[in-house]
Order: sequence, then C-alpha cells, then structure tokens
Amino acid sequence: MRVREARSGDLEQLRDLQQQAQTVDGCLFSQAAWEDWRAKAEDDEPGPTLFVLLDDDDELNTWGQGGTLEGVEGELIGYTLLHLVRDGEGYHLRCEGTVHPDHRRRGGGRALLICALNRARLWGTELEDESQRQGLPLWFEVLLPRRDPASERLAARCELEAVADATCAGQRAADDGFRLYRHPLL
Repeated sequence: MRVREARSGDLEQLRDLQQQAQTVDGCLFSQAAWEDWRAKAEDDEPGPTLFVLLDDDDELNTWGQGGTLEGVEGELIGYTLLHLVRDGEGYHLRCEGTVHPDHRRRGGGRALLICALNRARLWGTELEDESQRQGLPLWFEVLLPRRDPASERLAARCELEAVADATCAGQRAADDGFRLYRHPLL
C-alpha cells in the first residue's frame, strides 16, 4: 500500500469508493468539504488536503520498463480529506474519509491518518498564533464510522479520544453515522 496526494484524475474512483463505503458504513460524508477540495484542485489553489491510498502490490502489478514499477499504480482503495473548520469552540483540522470495505484491517486507515496528522501539524503551526490570540483550542479531529468495530481501535492507536455528543459544523456527528475523535494539536 502507498499513500499520495490526490489528483483531479482520481475523482471518479473516489466517488465510487465513497458510495461503496456508504453502503457498508451507513454514513453520509461531508459534501461541502468534498466540493471545496474539488473546486480548489481544479483551480490549483491551496485548500483542503486529500490523500489517497493505493493498493500497490508488487505481485499484482506488471513490471514496467527496465524492471521497475515507476509509473505503475495500483487500485485506489482509500482516501482521507483534511480540512479546516472554524467555529466558536476552536479550530478543527478535521479528517474524514474511508478505506474500501474489502481492504480494511490491513493498516491502510492508519497510514492515511498518519499522513493527515503530519499535514495537520504543519497547518497547525500556521494557525497557532491566531488560535492563541482568540483563546481557542486547535484540534486534530477524525470522523470514523460507528458501524465499523475497528474505528475505536484505530482511534486509540492514533491517541484520539471520542467526543461525547459532538457537533460537527453545526450538525451532530451521530446523526450521520459517525463518531468524532479528537486530540489537541501542538
């Protein structure tokens, strides 16, 4: 498995992956964050960060020219979208995404979260002064599906704690089938 930043050419596969995950998890993903990423990706503007997980398995790929895998990519099997939500409770660097149901419990979700956390830490250094001036906390947050029993284990491995009765941009996370996990950033 390999993680890389998404490209605009990945959109069709991402949409299919999202629909398959919704069928299994019963979750509705944030269309606002998704559309914001799409608009900025098409304009090449900085904005939300979208990482994709590829099933790059040497045994499944045909070797390319010169005996290398350069330029050969596996199937897109997961993604995570990191975006900023500001409200009266703080600055939330929120991560939401999924791994294809057939590829779960192999470390892909954790790899995506580690990439998102590293990017959130960089982004957080830019927001730190502003959040301190306003007296608001800076959070790294993850929305994970309630139906997936691996969600709690993944959150624990990434040192994230569940937020009871959490609201997400004015809407309860539980209403969409998600549980919100968070950790203070910086």
